[in-house]
Amino acid sequence: MKRFVFLSILFLNFTISQVFSIQPIEPSTDTIKGKVKPNPNVKYWKFFGNTSLNFNQISFSHWASGGENALSGTAGLTVNANYKRKSLAFENSGIFFYGLINSQDKGLMKMEDRLELNSKLDYKAVDSWHYSLLASFKSQFAPGYNYPDKVNAVSRFFAPAYLTLSLGMDYTPVKYFSLFLSPASGKFTFVLDQRLADLGAFGVRPAVKDTHPLLVNKTGYTDAFGSRPTNSDVTILYHGEPLKPELGITLNAKVKYEIFKNVIVDSKLNLYDNYLDEDVSNRWNVDVDWENNINFVINSVISSTFNSRMLYDNNIMVPLYDMINGVKTKVGQGPRLQIKEAFGIGMVMKLGDPKKKN
Repeated sequence: MKRFVFLSILFLNFTISQVFSIQPIEPSTDTIKGKVKPNPNVKYWKFFGNTSLNFNQISFSHWASGGENALSGTAGLTVNANYKRKSLAFENSGIFFYGLINSQDKGLMKMEDRLELNSKLDYKAVDSWHYSLLASFKSQFAPGYNYPDKVNAVSRFFAPAYLTLSLGMDYTPVKYFSLFLSPASGKFTFVLDQRLADLGAFGVRPAVKDTHPLLVNKTGYTDAFGSRPTNSDVTILYHGEPLKPELGITLNAKVKYEIFKNVIVDSKLNLYDNYLDEDVSNRWNVDVDWENNINFVINSVISSTFNSRMLYDNNIMVPLYDMINGVKTKVGQGPRLQIKEAFGIGMVMKLGDPKKKN
């Protein structure tokens, strides 16, 4: 808590000092009798984006080493709407991806599912510093399962969904790098599926249950009448909470740079810490979301992409499995570093022109 107070005082002191150091901005356009002359050719909004479609296929025939025939595909859409005028900038982006894989033995399964909306409002303070307000929403389109179980969904649309609102300072010394720090960041986790909320999925408060009194005898645990309790014996006193609010500190770092000709690295690191967690021992367990994309531009239509994403949230219990007698069996659960990697080649179609001058 002392570290939070120190950071807050430091941030407030810096903000006040920058407010009083801002110099008035002189109009850069022509003036007539003291009035700014409007320029009808200036466009403050830019709209651009791209669509992508990737396919992967593998097949085996009398292959001695073994293998499984599979066909997969991923469709994606990225859109941007940015506004820039003098010291004010407003950036908006939407990221939508969905992918499926069909294997010979396991059937049709979800491979990629991403729904993400981001907005950022900037006002220049001084030099490379900006006052910033960030809003981010993340969820998914379709139910997810722990395959081969295709009955009990472990996630759905808005279960989970994450809404983050952050107020802070953004440092952009060069065009390809930015660093954002917010000591006042609200994070809201939604689990709008009562079954998952009752289980306490994704860190929300689980249901409070009551069961028949248990007696212990030589045959094990039984109820007072000598029979083992079943699902009908469980009574939910209070359902699980569908919303978990948090208040903490956020640090975001972004790098987008062309390291070689037609090879572009796009890296985003998001760190979040809930310093008001009810569990004191969990207050400095930092949530990590680190995504890396390497784009290999072959030509104006075809490109190849390598994507990796690492997630860690101490509140998310990841199921742990082991093979027992040839059967995939759940043996426990706990927080784990989640890693996803994908490599694909496909077609990309650009929408708009982000490089077109205003």
